[in-house]
Amino acid sequence: MSSSNMNWKQYFDQKAETHGASVKSSDYFDDDSFFMQRDHTLRWLGELQHKEILDAGCGVGAFSEPLVKRNTVYGVDFSQKSLEFAAARGLKTMTEDLTALPFEDGKFDVVLCIGVIQLIEQHAAVLKELARVTKPGGTLLIQTLHRGSIQRKLLKLFEQSKKFDKMYGMDELKQLFDQYGLEDMQYLKMYHPFKFVTKGEARTVSDLFCTSFAIKGSKKID
Repeated sequence: MSSSNMNWKQYFDQKAETHGASVKSSDYFDDDSFFMQRDHTLRWLGELQHKEILDAGCGVGAFSEPLVKRNTVYGVDFSQKSLEFAAARGLKTMTEDLTALPFEDGKFDVVLCIGVIQLIEQHAAVLKELARVTKPGGTLLIQTLHRGSIQRKLLKLFEQSKKFDKMYGMDELKQLFDQYGLEDMQYLKMYHPFKFVTKGEARTVSDLFCTSFAIKGSKKID
């Protein structure tokens, strides 16, 4: 594990020790922001039943918990303390490297990676691996921080935190999705502190106020 990832492991282990299963163990502005983003994202993802789902970087499992009742949800994370709470929520948990997952090609109907790639050095390698384990015709969904956000730029001036070190452009991730065999990409955009989201293409005026976004694509069927 790289020194950067080890630092993040210690950071999230400590958050899980302090906050337990609470969503405060995740890195969101506040609880309302977490639940707003989770509810909109899962609604956008659509109804899922009898699917195999991977939550890559699942933390305490709060984001994918609503999917557990009707699906089989695997949770992978480098914070062992967080995984204790994820397992209690019903996820099948394991500590693994997101660049070298122990799953066969095309195992999962849906792969989620929520608020993770801004924390890691090898984001392209992670996306490539997540695409590998996504079933042809299945869905890969990544949610992360938006580099073009005015709010993020202002926050970075006042909060000296590593969580603002890595942010991404929508087109940047779309290019990687295309490179790794995804198609039909769509965006969901969030605008903290506002409670609404929008769907649509990148490069709109409102993107200046988009604090985070999700991109989903369908794995090409050969």
